[in-house]
Amino acid sequence: MLCRNHLDVSEGVRRCARCGSPFCQSCLVDIGGKPYCATCKSEEILDVRSGVQTGVLDLASVGRRFGAEFVDGFVLMIPIIVILVGTTMAAPSNGFANLGFILVSFAAVVYKALMLAARGQTLGKMAMKVKVVNVDGSPLSTGQAWGREIVRAVLGFLYIVDYLPALFTQEKTTLHDMAAKTRVVNWT
Repeated sequence: MLCRNHLDVSEGVRRCARCGSPFCQSCLVDIGGKPYCATCKSEEILDVRSGVQTGVLDLASVGRRFGAEFVDGFVLMIPIIVILVGTTMAAPSNGFANLGFILVSFAAVVYKALMLAARGQTLGKMAMKVKVVNVDGSPLSTGQAWGREIVRAVLGFLYIVDYLPALFTQEKTTLHDMAAKTRVVNWT
């Protein structure tokens, strides 16, 4: 592994605790016993000053998050089929088919936002034993739950782009998590 800033340095290279990029000892600063690069150092200091504690939450893996989405897909399958068949039979023109897809998206947002606002979990998240919480671990507000799901619906056509940051950020945050300032944690 080579330092990101010094390509000739391979000894003593560690990953930044926040962004995960490799850096040598000269490029890292320890804060709270964890190494941070120059960019992430500033963000970490701001988080410490504001009282946000990163790394305290038992964050759910990306695999568990996808598993929860898979289960929720099955839960929503029957309403989706009813909506699509109903709109297609009502009028077989493309206008009603497009209306069906809008209604399907609306139904998914309503289901997920109501479940998250009430419990912090959808049925899929319950099955996979994960929960959506605030950055500090406290329960979501109703506005956060709705905002998170609306952002997810808007980014729905960019599903992979929405989840891509979860593969590279320390806290496994997606774009809709970043927008709503939420985290997905393991929950028993």
